[in-house]
Amino acid sequence: MSPIAITTSLFMVGPVLILFLCACIFRKKRVMLLSLAFCISMAEIVYLIWEKDNEKLTIMENIDAVEAHLQERYPGEEWILRRQEGVFLDHGGIEVIFLNELDEGYHYYVDDGKVRQSGGFSIEGADFERKHNEEN
Repeated sequence: MSPIAITTSLFMVGPVLILFLCACIFRKKRVMLLSLAFCISMAEIVYLIWEKDNEKLTIMENIDAVEAHLQERYPGEEWILRRQEGVFLDHGGIEVIFLNELDEGYHYYVDDGKVRQSGGFSIEGADFERKHNEEN
């Protein structure tokens, strides 16, 4: 687990644990404190689901934009699109691998409706002639 995930987990679980401990100490306010802990937990769950759903929507919109850009720029060619992977990456990045250039891959980003190519990757020992490199 990454340090960011651990920190986030502590920030989300911490207040609930504190409320549970206070509920054990203050017996007269136990129901209120446990209810508050339950409400905070439910709010955190709803937020996490909303955030993940929003991320998936952004990725789908970016894939559609990159697909339209590639169809306009490279008609008649075929490619594979997937989301860019990595812990510290922008979740909207799209990786493109052209079927006539399998040794190379390209990174695309969508910024304010404009599709931009930002670098790429290649397998070891690949020919470094990048046929689909877009000079910005």
